Amino acid sequence: MNDEISVNGVRVPLDFPRVPAGWDWKSLNVLCEGIYDCPHSTPDLTDDGPYLARTQDFPDGALSLNGMAQVSRTTYLDRVRRAIPAHGDLLYSREGSYHGIAAEIPEDVEICMGQRMVLIRPDQDLLNFRFLKYWLNSRFVRDFISGMREGSGAPRINLPTVRGMAVPVPAVREQEAISSILGALDDKIAVNERIATVARSLAVSIGKRQISQIRGESASLGAYVSLVKGNSYKSADVGHGAQWLVSLKSIGRDGSYRPSGLKRFAGDFKPQQRLGSGEVVVAHTDLTQKAEVLARPVRVPEVGPEVHVASLDLAIVRPSRLLTNEYLLALLSREDFRNHALGFSNGTTVLHLSVKAVPSYEFVPPGEDLVDRVTAKMRPLLKRADASEKESETLSVLRDTLLPQLMSGRLRVKDAEKIVEDHV
Repeated sequence: MNDEISVNGVRVPLDFPRVPAGWDWKSLNVLCEGIYDCPHSTPDLTDDGPYLARTQDFPDGALSLNGMAQVSRTTYLDRVRRAIPAHGDLLYSREGSYHGIAAEIPEDVEICMGQRMVLIRPDQDLLNFRFLKYWLNSRFVRDFISGMREGSGAPRINLPTVRGMAVPVPAVREQEAISSILGALDDKIAVNERIATVARSLAVSIGKRQISQIRGESASLGAYVSLVKGNSYKSADVGHGAQWLVSLKSIGRDGSYRPSGLKRFAGDFKPQQRLGSGEVVVAHTDLTQKAEVLARPVRVPEVGPEVHVASLDLAIVRPSRLLTNEYLLALLSREDFRNHALGFSNGTTVLHLSVKAVPSYEFVPPGEDLVDRVTAKMRPLLKRADASEKESETLSVLRDTLLPQLMSGRLRVKDAEKIVEDHV
């Protein structure tokens, strides 16, 4: 349990910052028009309709509509009977792997809640919703939540804990100023992510188009690549250590690589399970309901000197002759590979991919000149994506450094503005 003190009737953990004069502490429930629990039922999914927000849709605090599940109009109306989520509200995950994370709801989008979350609707006269998002995602609250979670299985925060959360409250104008500073960094990060997504998508499209034009006799891919299964790790080795574990949490449903999913790792591993820059991994496990991740090829960006180890849920696909990582990425991104691979899947709630899926895939082996052309066109675009994502990592570190200082009043708004101006 966390040690607490009472400040004007509000229970404030001792680990929370001391706020400057003029700020106050309030319980979240008195600052909100409503805090609404999610429907405790599993909805049926459709291929079109309003979006269904689930905890895995905002693991790093940014809600992405790309690959998000959808539901029918009837299901949507049933799930928004308590409150219709809208821009200015926050989604807050309170159970599972991604518990204790807040995300904004985009403008002009129909969204209903999945399970294991709450909808928070701040009173705009008292609390800026972006200020609240940054506070809930700060290390102060995340550490507090880690100490308060319930359950020996899936981590869980109860609703009274959410409602009673202590929030530092400066004047609304100052809340807006703090949100604007941190938001400028988030906006730049979002621009970088769009650049990276476009560059990566263009590179893969160019490669696929070139590959589709070749004709000839087919061969099994197993003769041209080696498949290395990832590390079967112990949970006790995760969360600390000098190495990084690359798992399913680093694999986006759109085929993107998510650095936010990396976990520190202290376990043993085989040398061949270490990932290098630009290598391709294929997801061999899937926890989604629509097989959105299974058999998805993902390129690992520039990793630098730090050790990155693939988890058991992934397989590293390494070209052993003729092919390059770039050509392999384009090849495995083709729809016919995905259709082939899904035929080697099994399971109901959790899907698994057979180790035979990749080696048994039939393709037309290219000539060296085609491999060189495809690689030469894809590589600069992929490096551009890496550069944008690397800059975003730097900006994220800056944001996470400024956030606790602004939230505690140790850094004033004008000083923070000057720091941010030099980076955006």
